[in-house]
Amino acid sequence: MVWLDGKPTLVKTLAWPADDPDLSWEGRCRHAWSVLDDQILSWRAFPFLEKPRTVIYMANTTSARDTPIDTITLERVAELEYAAHCIEIVPDVGFVTAEWRTDSGVHFRAHSGTGELLRERQCPARASYGGLSVLGTTVSLCVTSTDPISPHWRRSRYLRNCRLDYDPRDLPDNLVAETIVTWNADSGDLQEEEPLMFSHGEHTTWDSISHFLGQTSTSTLSPLTVHDHDCGSRITILKNEFLSGDIPSVATTQDPPGMYSTWKYPDHARTLNFRVPGFPCVAATRVLVFRKDIRAERTMVFVLDFDQSLLASLLSKQPSERADWNAQLVEACAEVKVVTRRFYCNLDGEVEDQEYPLPQRAPPEWEAHLDIVLKDEDEDDMDDSDSDSDALPSGLEYDEAPEEHREPVPFGYVQTTLRLEGVAEAERLALTQHAVIELPELTKNGRVFYCD
Repeated sequence: MVWLDGKPTLVKTLAWPADDPDLSWEGRCRHAWSVLDDQILSWRAFPFLEKPRTVIYMANTTSARDTPIDTITLERVAELEYAAHCIEIVPDVGFVTAEWRTDSGVHFRAHSGTGELLRERQCPARASYGGLSVLGTTVSLCVTSTDPISPHWRRSRYLRNCRLDYDPRDLPDNLVAETIVTWNADSGDLQEEEPLMFSHGEHTTWDSISHFLGQTSTSTLSPLTVHDHDCGSRITILKNEFLSGDIPSVATTQDPPGMYSTWKYPDHARTLNFRVPGFPCVAATRVLVFRKDIRAERTMVFVLDFDQSLLASLLSKQPSERADWNAQLVEACAEVKVVTRRFYCNLDGEVEDQEYPLPQRAPPEWEAHLDIVLKDEDEDDMDDSDSDSDALPSGLEYDEAPEEHREPVPFGYVQTTLRLEGVAEAERLALTQHAVIELPELTKNGRVFYCD
């Protein structure tokens, strides 16, 4: 339960290699990160040079953990003779790149960890979008195929902004991302599938989605999907079975054809008042989230753990055990919240009760309980104390469903407040199975906060 106290057990600096000329390049380039298991990859592509190229930097957080050296260096491991559009670490392979070519579509390439080309495959397409998603030795990418577009697909002007070959001078508005191509970097096989669509009703302007699904940092599939909403600083965490259809759901008359409405299923999805970083923030059952407190001029960072076995074990604690644990957390300036109460955050940031949803009438004692819970949350949000850890809220809170709604145990979570000293930009954090990583800027080192 080391993660539950929110304090790192070890911190190491994450730094760039010294005197690398490509890190000081001031011209136009593409750059991004990939984080998977214990590996970190940073890449910089230079498409406008006479000879386009891509430079790869990598570091391993596990092998460096037990060494006496305080700094982990992102070593320059490879230089590719083309300008990639997206790159991801792939387990048991090395890394995979996708390059878009207007005349021939997407070119997938698999490289070893030192940059050796292992295999490649071309995928004809009219356009490609977003980034690569990794599962095992496969990578997937959304594309507009060369087939005629089915009339049931609704076109979105915003989609063009997500294209790999983004150039505002030559972007048709009538394309849709109606195909997911999946390339197996080990076997070289290429498959095409139709995407599964989903909507959040009033919770998303689905015609112009500008945010994303939370990225995972583990090579094994997480049981969760995390959606970052376009407005309201909200996220929805839902069970994968809900999207696959293994958990039944029914579309409403307001939904586009074939879409589901997640917030009406509180036993399988949670819409919460948090944000997620743009880097990998999902590791197995844990989700890294943050919330900005404008009044106190600080950002609070949390881990939400949806491990239902952990949840059940904490719910089984007797009152005396809960009191002892609370005393330990207060002494350690740590904060943990165990949540099973069903609710969702609406577009205006208000909390809607789902234990007794309208038109049901909640018992007076439950309404009184909610008044106390929501008042305490508002006071925490308005706490204008400084950012010193001793001044932050601490202790244990059980935010449970009413007695008559506790069996079976609701889809709940354990919320831990992280104490990451010196972190100024939560947007640059990534979560792995064993650590929280503050990814470095070109002019500033990052850090690795080991939490187990």
